[in-house]
Amino acid sequence: MSIRVTTLLVAFLTVLGHLSKAQGFIYADNETEYIQKVKEWRQQKDANYKQEDKTMLTKELMKNFTGLNYYPVLYNYRIKGQLKRFNDGRTFEIKTTGGQVYEYLIYGQVSFNLHGKPLTLDVYQGKRAAKSGQKKGALFIPFTDLTSGDATYGGGRYLVLDVPENDTLIVDFNMAYNPYCVYNPDHSCPIPPRENHLEVKIEAGELMYP
Repeated sequence: MSIRVTTLLVAFLTVLGHLSKAQGFIYADNETEYIQKVKEWRQQKDANYKQEDKTMLTKELMKNFTGLNYYPVLYNYRIKGQLKRFNDGRTFEIKTTGGQVYEYLIYGQVSFNLHGKPLTLDVYQGKRAAKSGQKKGALFIPFTDLTSGDATYGGGRYLVLDVPENDTLIVDFNMAYNPYCVYNPDHSCPIPPRENHLEVKIEAGELMYP
């Protein structure tokens, strides 16, 4: 493995660990509180991106950066899904924009309804998170939808979720975010598998950055 590939892999794992905390699930007692918390989270993310030691932007993009682009926060995109766990250790190799391949555990599959359609997404987990029993930000869902390549990044977006205590998994598309390679080509980002393409428009979360 080359030094560059090793560096990219370490950087990705570090970023994913940081992101797992930063993209944490939004807990709220009601819709008004929820919307406010998501807005505050977005403001904090923008503030982080303005700091050289926290940003994912290139130096060129940082010069005129004022904030990321988002859809409005919509409560109906915070969806309760039914999680089917796979406990047989099955794995899946996800290709990246940098040409590498990362092996994930297929944690399970989440089923839900949106816009009157039944939908499913495969849910992944890093082997290190599975071994350690990590609960917070341990589940990873890369996906594409009918906005991909138009309003949102053509390579898809990501969700990072907490491991639920039961079989209900909250799929919060307001927290969908762009891969970091959108902002810096030095990042190597997982490419969502065909199984996680949704034949609906997910008009929530992060928009394409110009």
